[in-house]
Amino acid sequence: MMHRIKIFSFLFLMIGLSACKKDSLAPAVDFKYNYYPLSLNKVLIYDVDSTAYSIFFTAPRNFKFQIKDSVADTFKDDNNRQVFRIERYKKIAGVWKYHKTITRLLTVRSAEETIDNKTYIRMVFPAEIDTYWDVNSKNVLNNLETFINKTYDNLSVNNLNFNNALQTRSENKNLIEENIETNIYAPDIGLISSDVRAVDLKIETGKITNGYEYTMKVNSYK
Repeated sequence: MMHRIKIFSFLFLMIGLSACKKDSLAPAVDFKYNYYPLSLNKVLIYDVDSTAYSIFFTAPRNFKFQIKDSVADTFKDDNNRQVFRIERYKKIAGVWKYHKTITRLLTVRSAEETIDNKTYIRMVFPAEIDTYWDVNSKNVLNNLETFINKTYDNLSVNNLNFNNALQTRSENKNLIEENIETNIYAPDIGLISSDVRAVDLKIETGKITNGYEYTMKVNSYK
C-alpha cells in the first residue's frame, strides 16, 4: 500500500513539474504598448492640410499649417494614474504659438487622449488586427466603432520610412453625414498619419453643407 502511495505521489509531482515547465516556456503576450509611446520631452511635428465647409462659404476654404505636440509634464490623476500633459503649438506666419493642451495616458488595456474636454480611446491592447472598440466610450458622443484594420511592413510618410506600422479606422456613414477617421501608428514613435472627414450632407444631393476634413502627416520627431 505504501509503495502505491509513493508511486502516485511521484506521478503527481512529475505532472505538476511538467505543467510548470510548459507555463514557463509559454511566450509572454506582447501588448504592443510601444505603438502609443509616452515620455517626457518627446516632440512630434506634423504637416496639416485641411478643408472647411460651410453654407456661409461661397466655396470650401483650404488651410495648410504645421502643429507641434510636445510632452511637457506628467501628473497623477484622481485614480493615481500617470498622465502626460502635451502642449500643442500651431505655426502661424513662421512663429510657433501655443494652441491647446492635451492629456494622454496608458492603462493596461487602452490608450486614452483627452482633448477639448472629451476623452477618446485611441487604441486598445493587445493591439491586434480586427480588434474592435468604441472610441467614444468615455465621452457623450455617439458610439463610433473603431478597429485595427491593417499593418504595414514598410511605409513612407512625408519621405520618412517606418517599419511595422499599424492602422486604425472609424467609419459612420449615412444619408446626412459622414464621419471617417484613419490613423496610422509606428512603434516607438506613435501617430505618424491621420486622415479625418467629418461632414454634413444635403440629403437630396449628397452635397457637403458643413464640416471639415484634414490630413496630418508627421514631418519630424524626436
